Amino acid sequence: MKDSHHDIHQKQSLLSGTAKSRIFESGLEITSGGINTATPEDWNRVRKSHPAIERKEHPENLREENVYSPSHYTHATGAECIDIMIQLYGKQRVEEWAEITSFKYQWRNGSKEGNSSEQDKMKSIWYNRFSMGDDPRND
Repeated sequence: MKDSHHDIHQKQSLLSGTAKSRIFESGLEITSGGINTATPEDWNRVRKSHPAIERKEHPENLREENVYSPSHYTHATGAECIDIMIQLYGKQRVEEWAEITSFKYQWRNGSKEGNSSEQDKMKSIWYNRFSMGDDPRND
């Protein structure tokens, strides 16, 4: 399991030679080399045109607190569970676990009683970002 899905070179070779995307925005045609060639400007353009994928700033919203700062994962000492996991198991293993956890939230999307589809999507995004080394707690 340790290295079962992290062969980056194999993934890159599978993507080489893929067709370029043609995107139409505001009457303009934009040619894209795909996700692997996206620049920060490309990502900012996507964020502006699709604001629903961004974190909303409503701290009073319980769903967001459950996604971004769940109190049940913070010990009385102030230590967060995920930070202790990194100390015990190492960053790579915790990132792999986060990738699997992201899939879990996609799989169960909206089917767990008491959790909305929106909350499951937000949790999936959180764990997916963490799995790629982008800690959402640093936003």
